Formats: sequence, C-alpha cells, structure tokens
Amino acid sequence: MHLFFLAAGVLLLAALLLTYLTAARRRPEPRPLRAPELSPQAADRAADLLGEALDPLAQLMAHPDLGGPGFLTVQFPAGEDPAVSAQYPNINEVLYRRTVRRELDRQELLAAGVPEALLRLAPEFAAEGGGVVQAAVRVPCPLPAPASRAARDHALALLVSALERRYPDMSVRRLGMDLLLTPRRQAAHDFSN
Repeated sequence: MHLFFLAAGVLLLAALLLTYLTAARRRPEPRPLRAPELSPQAADRAADLLGEALDPLAQLMAHPDLGGPGFLTVQFPAGEDPAVSAQYPNINEVLYRRTVRRELDRQELLAAGVPEALLRLAPEFAAEGGGVVQAAVRVPCPLPAPASRAARDHALALLVSALERRYPDMSVRRLGMDLLLTPRRQAAHDFSN
C-alpha cells in the first residue's frame, strides 16, 4: 500500500512538473526594448553637451605656450561615457614637460593658462614622444544606446551634422565609432591676379 501512495505521489509530481514546463514554453519571450531613435534636436543637444568639453580643449590647443596644432576626438566606448580628447604636439613643450613630470597642480595649471572650464572637467593629461600631449575628459553620455547598427550609423551621422553646424571652422569626420574634429585649413590666396 505504501508503494501505491509513493507511486501516486511520484506521478502527481511528474504531472505538475510537466504542466509547469509546458506552460513555461508557451509564454512569449519578452521583446528587447528598442532604444529611442535620435532626432536632429537630440543630436543638437548632444553636440552642445560634447561642446562643453570640446570648447575648452580647443582653447587649450590654441594657447600660444600650452597648445599646438592637432585634433580633437570623441570616442564612444561600449558601456561607458564618451571620451573627448585633444592630441597635439606642444610646440614650446611647456605643458608637455609638466605632464611628463606630473606637475599638474590645478592652481599652477590655471596660472599657466589652462582654461578653468577644462579643469572643472577633471582632465587626464598624458605625454607621448615628440612633445605630444593628450588631454582627455569624460562627458555624460549624450546618445541613447542604439538598438541596431543602422540606428547607430544614423545617430552618428546626425551628430556629425550637429557638430559641423556648431563648429563651422572644423572638419568633422567619422572613423568607425569615433569622431575626429580638425581645424579647416584656410583657403590659399590666389596671387595670380
């Protein structure tokens, strides 16, 4: 008799397990949430947000002692806030020497001419060979995470257009997931007249 109750219990347990597994298979899988598409207005807001880092980095590059000709980069690493950086050869090597020696006291950098707006963003300075300085900051993510490659390409194209409008004196190019901003060269004068 005990075997009868044991067998009935096992059958009942098997029936419950089978019912549970069958019901679990019938449930529809939750659909992944689509990220909102980037609108031209949102791209303009993103360009303004990136501009809070791009503007002081461009001022640093234009400084007669601390700067030099170079380029600005916006990188979008997966899962992180965008990194905005300036990379250039520091012609007079004033900032380059400070960076190599790690003499980066805020008050001394201010006195030397580093824009205060840049120092508020807590930049990281690095030095490369040949007097090259890189100053980089992180900014809050201005773009929604794209749901597809096509959406990402569309978002970056809108951002390139917004940055071109904001910086008409800069060339804005996309290199993969990075944006490269370089000063436009002045048109050569035609002296043939």
